[in-house]
Amino acid sequence: MTKEPQNISRMRNAIKLFMRSLGVLEGKKTFCYNCTYAQCHVIWETAQESKISVNELATRLNISKSAVSRTVDDLVNKGYLERKPNPKDRRYVDIELTEKGQKTFQEIQLSSRQYFETILENIPENKRETTLDGIQTFSTALYQVFKKDTTE
Repeated sequence: MTKEPQNISRMRNAIKLFMRSLGVLEGKKTFCYNCTYAQCHVIWETAQESKISVNELATRLNISKSAVSRTVDDLVNKGYLERKPNPKDRRYVDIELTEKGQKTFQEIQLSSRQYFETILENIPENKRETTLDGIQTFSTALYQVFKKDTTE
């Protein structure tokens, strides 16, 4: 077996630490208030629009429509979201935040801002832009590979 290139090993180890630090492996709610990560992301994306469809949520979150539907069902049952018939086409349903959902989004937004401010404070000021550029470049590459894998 050939030795793994150091840059591959370095990337893997950095991502493992990254995921563990976010609490992804245990489903910790680092900045997601009282929600799972999936619920947090649905609330966040819904808050970006006055209303949104399950199909649009699935596209934005890059997960299946059925997974989004289950998450939306949970959030409707908990009072964070409500479904409303689309006035332009009654076959479609729009998802909207309730008042409770809006308050939860504000909590998530504040907590998220504080969390990431703390992270940025731990990056030397002269390396912050480079770090952010690197994260963006990595995220874009990761998304491209993910989309490729899901279409094959």
